Amino acid sequence: GEEVRSSTPTAKEILAAAIGAVNPELAEKVRNEKKWRFNYVKHLTNMVEAQCKSPEDALKVANAGLNKAYTMFQFISKDGKTTTSFASAMSAKNDTKFCTGFVKGELETPKNKQLEIAYKGKQISGDELTRQVKKWVEYGTIEPSAGDAILKCAANPGWIDLSDKYFVLLGAGSAMGPFEVLMSLGANVVAVDLDRPGIWKRLIERARNSSGSITFPMTKEQKDCANDDEMYASSGCNLFTETPLIRDWLVDLYPSKPFTVGSYAYLNGALHVQVSLAMDAICRDLCERRKGTSLAYLCTPTDLHLIPKEAHDAAQANYDEFSKKPFCAVMKMLGGKKFLNKNVRKPVAGEGGDFYYVNGISVAQGPNYAMAKRMQHWRAVIARSKGNIVSSNIAPSTSTVSVVQNRTFAWAYEGMPYFTPYEIFAPETSKSVMIAILFHDLNNPTSVANPKTALANPNELFASGSFHGGLWRCAYEVDSIGECSVLLYFSREAAPYALALGSLGLAFIWPYLR
Repeated sequence: GEEVRSSTPTAKEILAAAIGAVNPELAEKVRNEKKWRFNYVKHLTNMVEAQCKSPEDALKVANAGLNKAYTMFQFISKDGKTTTSFASAMSAKNDTKFCTGFVKGELETPKNKQLEIAYKGKQISGDELTRQVKKWVEYGTIEPSAGDAILKCAANPGWIDLSDKYFVLLGAGSAMGPFEVLMSLGANVVAVDLDRPGIWKRLIERARNSSGSITFPMTKEQKDCANDDEMYASSGCNLFTETPLIRDWLVDLYPSKPFTVGSYAYLNGALHVQVSLAMDAICRDLCERRKGTSLAYLCTPTDLHLIPKEAHDAAQANYDEFSKKPFCAVMKMLGGKKFLNKNVRKPVAGEGGDFYYVNGISVAQGPNYAMAKRMQHWRAVIARSKGNIVSSNIAPSTSTVSVVQNRTFAWAYEGMPYFTPYEIFAPETSKSVMIAILFHDLNNPTSVANPKTALANPNELFASGSFHGGLWRCAYEVDSIGECSVLLYFSREAAPYALALGSLGLAFIWPYLR
């Protein structure tokens, strides 16, 4: 059968190279780690702390990590006949080219567009949206900077006029991607997704039923397709095996139009690292070869992030309150270091002052997920340092199908809101709030996404505009509240039955008590 390689040696070497750029001693600790699957978090923490020492160190780590990834990973051609390093594959010249498909929406561009957010079954806007955003900020579910971004977007309807805006979506059909929202606003979407007819039937039909447009790669000329089914079958590409060709196609496409390139493709396990590297190569080369290219990322809250001091202080205040609750005291006593660990860490001193950070990593998600997201962080700070606008904001925990199909996660999500200020959001809410923050970042020259805005450290890019869903300000680290959240869910579900049984029991024994 096919040889199955462990992703551990590669991940360790990439992280060791990254942190070794500023601290060789810590790099050796990464290489010598025997229990990588369960201890990778401490090494990522060491790396984040090392990056806080200076802006130069932050960028050295990012560059070294990505450079190592490009040399470590192999690229296998679509026919399986050619294998080379990924770096070599991306620098080689290609004779094969994609054709270009295009479909214009059939609806008229809506007039007087305003920002609307999908929330709890309805679209909210205007004063109602303002009130809801303020509630989220006051409760601590989102950072004030995220609230400001959403409200500024609402106050500037010109920001959502997308008739001349071009968005490249790598993983256009992704559950958390903004394709649906962009289509509803009449944007021009350049869609990159797998060459599966069902995907393109859905995307193209949605584009037709909009005022926007969709542009997509094809293996034959669109005019040579006899019907829609043939067009769907000839559309799409493979980010794994056709990365250089996708890059070439995008470099030459609409040369006078600035692109905003969003990396939204997601896969499980080691494949997530590979697809993240493929998207990174495309982002890197578009930034270098196309003037005005901007990047867009959705960061996960379950990661290591620099945070504002206010978020750190709020987590401490919540800890002081929750540690006195009987339920929390009992669970802490029973679980020891496993349950309800304090979500407050000492700041790290560096150039520019003290830097506060949060450990939101869930060990169960695994080191591959953490590495894939970290590579996106690295590209974000590198691209911004070179003058590109980079919108990279934290999205909340979201009840996507892929998450809630795991019943344990679904149960935990139901119980998590007990821990102030958590709120779990539906996908339509997450997508609409994050697109609003993206529009703010692209249009507001004072946004941290703009490289002209000074930051004490490049990783402060991720400390602003965070719609984290409460994770940053919760009393306890997210990885230590899962079991407790499941227990809370079942205790709540069982309460009516316990009450009914108690009532029946009382009714039965009452005659004997008189």
